Amino acid sequence: MKKVVLLLLVALMTSVALSGHAAEEVVAPEVEKSEMASEDEGKAYFDYKLAFSLAGDFERGKQLATQAERFPRTCRFCHGADGIAPGDHHPNLAGQKDKYLRSQLISFIFMQRQSHIMNRTLVDFEKEKPLYSEQEVADLAFYFSSLDPAGDGKGEQAVSKPL
Repeated sequence: MKKVVLLLLVALMTSVALSGHAAEEVVAPEVEKSEMASEDEGKAYFDYKLAFSLAGDFERGKQLATQAERFPRTCRFCHGADGIAPGDHHPNLAGQKDKYLRSQLISFIFMQRQSHIMNRTLVDFEKEKPLYSEQEVADLAFYFSSLDPAGDGKGEQAVSKPL
């Protein structure tokens, strides 16, 4: 049942994206409590509206971006510890707009954007659930948006003051 709900959400989000509407305007179908995962199973759905509405926390975002214990592939390996990618193959995240970063992370979670690394970094396909919570997406986006886009590329830079 979880698979059906996830597939319906992906289909709905994809059709809206193709029609030119913003992701924030999508109305997700109502899901009965019996169809949602129990607390023991973990949350098998992702509330993108909540991810857009939550305030991000700079320190939690920084911790998530560099936390190799929880996630073997962390942001820093491709996008740099300071949000400045070490090469030309990955985008810089430092100084990007908060809502833009949230929308990109959500697009990878819902498989609207295809990237072998990003999709597998954000979604556990075996358990059919996102690896990051709505709050963690908000924290990561806020962290990277707060970084100075003129960083030195070595992981040490002056950081913009969090709001």
